[in-house]
Amino acid sequence: MRNGVSASPSGVTTHLYLVRHGETEYNRRGVVQGGGIDSTLNETGFSQAEALAGRLAEVSVDRVYASTIRRAKQTADVIATPHEPVSTTYLRELREMDWGVFEGEPPSDERDQAMGAVKDRWRNGQFDHGIEEGESIRDVEARARRAMDHIVTQEAGNTVLVVTHGRYLRVLLASHLADYGLGDMHRLDHANTCVNRVVHVDGQFQADLLNCTAHLEAE
Repeated sequence: MRNGVSASPSGVTTHLYLVRHGETEYNRRGVVQGGGIDSTLNETGFSQAEALAGRLAEVSVDRVYASTIRRAKQTADVIATPHEPVSTTYLRELREMDWGVFEGEPPSDERDQAMGAVKDRWRNGQFDHGIEEGESIRDVEARARRAMDHIVTQEAGNTVLVVTHGRYLRVLLASHLADYGLGDMHRLDHANTCVNRVVHVDGQFQADLLNCTAHLEAE
């Protein structure tokens, strides 16, 4: 594996459920919300989180990790309820990408063209290209690697639920799964409360479920 992450004992398997937070009003309206916007779940978002909690209720979760941003914390709190008294750890490393000047911008031709130009540069491999007043993809990748290194080291052999954000999930998964790479992160969709099920063993990350929203379809 390219990431080289593993402080876990040989042969120990760690199960990771990597999920995105529920819907916010920013999501509903198509407004850019990154690491600098501390938005909360809307009614739909709470319903989505409750549906996911029901789906994962029978999974034996040893610990919950979540971004320090409210929409992720609220989602984690709902999902963790069936697993009480499981502990939740909030990590700043799991925060959404800082979208800089784009944060808070509603849909418009000007915004979409500007963001499209940035995404084109990423598809062309310019991952060090930073958004004005924000982060680059390399910045986010470095945070994601630190977070995963910490989690698989601390939780070796456990089953862990991680609640984070859309672009962050794309970067995390693309940089840790052998079938992808940052140039392919656009292939990794991320619906609200989607489930990505990943195992970590001997320094390798493998996914057997990506962007699954079966719990919402059941609703």
